[in-house]
Amino acid sequence: MKNIYLLVGLILFGCSNKEIDSAEIDSAEIVSKIVLPKIINETSGLEFYNNNFITHNDSGGEPSLYVFNEMGEVIETIGLNKNPDFEIENNDWEDITNDNEYLFVADTGNNFGNRDNLNIIRVSKGTDFMVDGIIEISYSDQESFFPRPKHKYDAEAIIVIEDKLALFSKDRENLNTDLYLVDKNQNGSQILTSEVSYNVNTLITGGDYDEDRNLLALVSYNSKGNQYLLLFENFKLNNLENNTFKKFKIPLEQAQIEAVKIIDEKTFWVTSEDEGIGSPFMYKIEVK
Repeated sequence: MKNIYLLVGLILFGCSNKEIDSAEIDSAEIVSKIVLPKIINETSGLEFYNNNFITHNDSGGEPSLYVFNEMGEVIETIGLNKNPDFEIENNDWEDITNDNEYLFVADTGNNFGNRDNLNIIRVSKGTDFMVDGIIEISYSDQESFFPRPKHKYDAEAIIVIEDKLALFSKDRENLNTDLYLVDKNQNGSQILTSEVSYNVNTLITGGDYDEDRNLLALVSYNSKGNQYLLLFENFKLNNLENNTFKKFKIPLEQAQIEAVKIIDEKTFWVTSEDEGIGSPFMYKIEVK
């Protein structure tokens, strides 16, 4: 079903008159490629965990996290329905991030703008990955929940920054990304208002933030199926309006990059769903 959504989105996205000027874009280099198992064929988020990686599938899969090593082997499956106080579903899990205490899973995918149950699942690292909170979110300016293909109420990238969670939208209408801030310690309902909008001219699908380097990384694609890495250097919450980014084309075809993890200023892990044409992959990419 997700592949149908993607096809529809690409067709409609292709009707936009906002196309990238290739002169604005540098190229990244593929350093290595790791085949991932079919059990994570819709890998949509990526985090480090105890010298391994942790990921999850996209919509409709089991409400589980999957730990895999650098060989691409799944070594642990973590179900999130251990706490009877919370019934966890994988409606449309799009990204994962973490701080010292918690993992945060963004159930914020909203292909047609009609979901009224968007949420972020908070998972404690210290209690055998027990869910101990759900943050329900909505957008302050969303008035209609009628399904439509072009809207700005989808969010597929989440990061921890300072004491907040930052969500980045996938805006099919204007090809911008809005940044929304969420109190990561407050359960219950939070109504979000855009803090800033960046003219990325692509559709954002994943993100990561390195606090030590003040480096924000986002991944995205455009109507032609091109994949991109966007890097915001010296990214801080007190300077949102003045942040700028560099864009790098990832030299991949027939891929759908959904997640990114920063290694250092020049190297990054990204994962790609199988899109029904083979296996999911993880790539190490490098920029100049």
